[in-house]
Amino acid sequence: MSSTNKPAEELELELEVNEKQAIFLEAVTSHHYEVAAMIGGRGSGKSVTLGDFLMYCVEEMPKARGGWGVKTVAKAKSKLTAGIKSAWLRWGITEYDFKTGLGCYVLWREPPAHFDRPYQSPDNWENCISFPNGFVIEMESFKLSADENRGSNFDFYVIDEGLNFKKAWLKVVLPTLRANVGKFSSPLHQMLAVFSSPPWTPDAAWLHEIEDLSKKEPNNYFYLEVKTKDNQAFLPENYIARLRKQLTRLEFKVEVEGERISKLPNGFYPNFQYNVHVVKDEADLEELEATVYNGELFYQNDQELELSLDFNAHFTSASVWQSEAGLSRQVDNVFVKEADEGLTMAQTWAARFVADYSEHRKRKVTLTGDRNGKNKSAGSTDSMFDQVAKILRAEGWLVTVSPLNFNPPHKDKFVLISDVLSERDPNLFRVRFDGNKCKATVISIENSPLNADYSKNKGSESSGIEQERATHLSDTVDYFIIWKLKGGATVNYSDFDVSLL
Repeated sequence: MSSTNKPAEELELELEVNEKQAIFLEAVTSHHYEVAAMIGGRGSGKSVTLGDFLMYCVEEMPKARGGWGVKTVAKAKSKLTAGIKSAWLRWGITEYDFKTGLGCYVLWREPPAHFDRPYQSPDNWENCISFPNGFVIEMESFKLSADENRGSNFDFYVIDEGLNFKKAWLKVVLPTLRANVGKFSSPLHQMLAVFSSPPWTPDAAWLHEIEDLSKKEPNNYFYLEVKTKDNQAFLPENYIARLRKQLTRLEFKVEVEGERISKLPNGFYPNFQYNVHVVKDEADLEELEATVYNGELFYQNDQELELSLDFNAHFTSASVWQSEAGLSRQVDNVFVKEADEGLTMAQTWAARFVADYSEHRKRKVTLTGDRNGKNKSAGSTDSMFDQVAKILRAEGWLVTVSPLNFNPPHKDKFVLISDVLSERDPNLFRVRFDGNKCKATVISIENSPLNADYSKNKGSESSGIEQERATHLSDTVDYFIIWKLKGGATVNYSDFDVSLL
């Protein structure tokens, strides 16, 4: 790499890289790909490879102008600047010092007059990195102003952390790769290079599409996955062991071992599989206690019930469960949409349940669910759980109230539920859903989108759709799974908020 400190002919550089880094750099510098992607876990070296990729661009395309797509420029600068400086230090280059005149690149301001300018100079230098040979990299923000980036002309483009970059934004990026046709013979010219951690969310599923394209069109697309262990030679000896302790089981599998939750996750429940989790006997189910499906009993009239409740002003609901060792079966969902005259929503729901289960012989029930049910509702001095319990007890039910004390952080909840639904851990219980009685719950699960922060998108709860198809009933499933994982009614719930973390 040439610099203002040393002429190119005097600089002999040997970079140490891991095998996967070498494969990627060799591939992109020896053949032109429309898109090249490197997907790597924590500590896998992908950020260093991004820095090396840019250095090859600098060397092979003087006076070129490249784009760098990020979610927000301010955050990208604060996060990426130190890493880029460290990567480029391996090349023997440092940031330009305007006082001494020494250095090889200028960050976030117009370069000095003796730096060459690119064939197409940017109008504003505050988001640019520039080099003495006229090469410029320009960061573009997409979160709030994607369309404002239309119309640019770039010689190459890079995307860092592609899992945070929406597929729709590619419609803005790809048309910009059209600058300086015929001016450069480098295979890097007009290439889109994508670097990312393993994708978790539906918005990031487009990264796997690059892999599919690399198999169908290997001359146009390149895709490489890198695991943390591939970079072990450049990491502390105990790095992976430390991550195993610090990360959740699912995080470790995905971000360190490179395991996928699901190839194309499409919602909050990427491990939910209809043909695995839903039991649907085509026979008449008027006498459910006699129904057996694949050797598993569903509703049993003489077995106690577990109710997971979700209280809302306009839709109060519960999933009804029965459990034995290693298996919990959702046998019903009960919901109400408006309060009966003189009753609260909680009391109306309780009256509905009492009527529906008047013939149930084992009159023993445990109430769990959202911690907000411990609050009072309009029209009563009792908590919502207590309102339900009073009505059930008046009808001869033995009631245990065992609500959650808090809602887990979004990512923790996502990981815990995914672990149960994956059924990879034999120490965890399984869940099954009655496909006839619990259709509303299954629809709610299958139509629960995932937000970028691992929270469930609750937009359906304020939409015009029937609320039994919204995310309410899936919430009751979440509460139930978390409650079961922490021991169900046997746990000391005064300590629940501590023990979950």
